Amino acid sequence: MSDTLIDPVRPTVIDDTASAPAPGGDAAEAGPGAPGGRAPGSPARPGRGAYLLAALACLVTLAGAALAVYFFFWRYEPTARRHIPGDANIVVRLEAAELALFGPVRQHFLPLLDEAPSGAPRRARVEAATGLDFPADLREIVIASTDATSWVALAGGRIPKGRFVTGMEKIAREEGWLGWRREGDLLVGPRAAIGQAEDGTLVLGTDVEIVNAALPASDEWQRLGLPEQGAITFALTGAAWSGAAGAISAALPRAAALFRRIDHGAGTLTLGADPTLVFRIAPASGEAAAALASDAQALLGNLKLTLAVVPDVAGMKAALEGAQAVARGDRVEIHTKWPHEDLDRACAELAQRARAARDAAPGAPGPGW
Repeated sequence: MSDTLIDPVRPTVIDDTASAPAPGGDAAEAGPGAPGGRAPGSPARPGRGAYLLAALACLVTLAGAALAVYFFFWRYEPTARRHIPGDANIVVRLEAAELALFGPVRQHFLPLLDEAPSGAPRRARVEAATGLDFPADLREIVIASTDATSWVALAGGRIPKGRFVTGMEKIAREEGWLGWRREGDLLVGPRAAIGQAEDGTLVLGTDVEIVNAALPASDEWQRLGLPEQGAITFALTGAAWSGAAGAISAALPRAAALFRRIDHGAGTLTLGADPTLVFRIAPASGEAAAALASDAQALLGNLKLTLAVVPDVAGMKAALEGAQAVARGDRVEIHTKWPHEDLDRACAELAQRARAARDAAPGAPGPGW
């Protein structure tokens, strides 16, 4: 044992074969005297391949997580359209996410969801009773009619199955909705009925008959030609055009005559800072698109003069002022801009009317359900 505090000096003669890296070896495996070498017994540094494999594994993990979120939480297979009654001739579809992001809707309508006649937060109570987080769980709302008298609203999304009617029955009892009662699978009230289809789609109709007609799923929606993309889309069959022609024939004979020359119509209203309406019309058999477009443009001009003496509705006058009808192939396309400020004002007025109607009749369900 040395009698000093300093270890013995290492011999100056070193075996070259022990310190030199093996031919073709990595610098990390070299002795401590070599550039980039490591001390004996220290852990080996991962090479570039190991880093690439780790990065690739992270990317695969992130991609898998994103796909899982999309397929299990966000992806939605449209169901509401499958419950449009078979004899419907008017249908409107609302894309819930796009509507919720539209400024006037977000500002004027969404605050109504938390309001109830009793002053208690209704959203929380509805979610607890039905499992539905409104409006986060909604993806689409479809409104349809068979004769412009009976109407049905269909709501699809991530909606728990089999809970809504029972849950809303509980809410109705708590809030004292007058005239509401349970009839089998439906919750029935004055001039309205609520049901839920097997796939979870919510069904609200003006009467029991149209709700029962909408509960079974079918492929009848395909004949309507309803556009699948857009914040607001709509379609009208030949029967709807014919019915409209009969209703306005006395007051607007030129418009009625034009309506009878239409076989089908479908349109899209795109929202945002610059709302745009595009309406595509299929002429009836034997009608030329060019002739129908010319007559439609002339009718638009006459409507501007007719509506000049009546109050404006949500910017309709300005939309008519800029409307253009052109023939594109075998279709007629009408497109125009809809003033954002007029839509904002209309949303504010509708929200105020909804609030006033709810407060005047506290026994009826308000907009929060």
